[in-house]
Amino acid sequence: MTRGRRAVCAILGVMLLSGCTIRQSGEAGESSAVSPQAEEYAAAPENGAQDMAITRADYLGEYLYYLARSGYGTDTDEETLKQAQQTVINSMIEDRIIRAKFAENGLELTESDRADIEKEVGTGIASMLDSIKSAAAAADDSLTDEELTAQAQEQYQQILDTCGVTEDIFTRWQETLVMKRKLTDKLCEAECTDDEAGTRLQALIAAAKTQYESDPAKYSAQDFAAVWIPEGTREIQGILVGFDYDTYSAIVSLRDAGSDDEADALRQNSLDSLQERYERVMSGVVAGEDFAELMEKYNEDEGNVTILVTPGTEVYGSEILECAMGIDAVGGTDTAVTDYGYYVLRYAADAEVTDQQLSDITEELRGYITENKQEEEFSALMDGWKTEYSYQINEEQLAL
Repeated sequence: MTRGRRAVCAILGVMLLSGCTIRQSGEAGESSAVSPQAEEYAAAPENGAQDMAITRADYLGEYLYYLARSGYGTDTDEETLKQAQQTVINSMIEDRIIRAKFAENGLELTESDRADIEKEVGTGIASMLDSIKSAAAAADDSLTDEELTAQAQEQYQQILDTCGVTEDIFTRWQETLVMKRKLTDKLCEAECTDDEAGTRLQALIAAAKTQYESDPAKYSAQDFAAVWIPEGTREIQGILVGFDYDTYSAIVSLRDAGSDDEADALRQNSLDSLQERYERVMSGVVAGEDFAELMEKYNEDEGNVTILVTPGTEVYGSEILECAMGIDAVGGTDTAVTDYGYYVLRYAADAEVTDQQLSDITEELRGYITENKQEEEFSALMDGWKTEYSYQINEEQLAL
């Protein structure tokens, strides 16, 4: 999936869940130019363009949906409502313009585009239904899954009916997003230069170094591993043989209360409960079994697969740091006793950023910078198009 496509998918999800950004109404106004002051119109272009007026009815459906998905009610302050009105009408104007320029430039939605649009809309609707279903389950835990599904569907349809819109509106919003992308691809030529990508990469490296030098103890090499890793950093594999929740919670409570001696004593006295599991792990280690397979079989810390441990940092705790840095050579192992339990650690490799990694991140930066520059270029085009069409908004038609 391309960066542009990922962005489209993400934006659609936000639109379906909260109602915002570019919006598309139902069928466009009349087949002739209209006066923006006509009572039934919320906005219309002054340049005489046909089929681009926004009716009060179309605007009202989108506005009500925006209010519903934003959680606004009758007690919402006037300023917030006015901002909502401007957001909706401006987005609808941009939608009309994008569709007009899409056709003017001879562009079309392909069958592949339409298949992707249908898929993304379906995903967005499913996500909305899941959210409604989760809220219903939290409110009444006696409901069956079937009842929750039915209730979610009913509430979802209620939102659409109350606002006077149908699911077609989601399809039209997604169509417009794809049209905007294709217009951008055709009309916007801005690109990221090698110097720009290189400068951005060096800025990231400098930021990583600064963070490490300013507070080594809190530095997480994992966060900047794609661009820079401090010298001496090690890749460490780990297997946790952990205390039960009650024991761990008791140790943490003692630490929080400042009773470190009692916490240490409780930890030490609780290790016996781990011995059987710990010895099973160590028998595999001593026998030379593949450590990755042992991790898969025994590790109780799902979040830790391979970590980066840097000299002087304590983001994983002092016990992990001392144990990891004390292993003599790559391939060696040792065990750290922590508040979580036993951590069997293996020094897997010296961590470094390869030339290929730097090349890959540079290309990612190039794509990101190019996308931002083209978005700015498209925004400038849109400003010009708005001047061309000179939409006049009938403010009296925007409020309920």
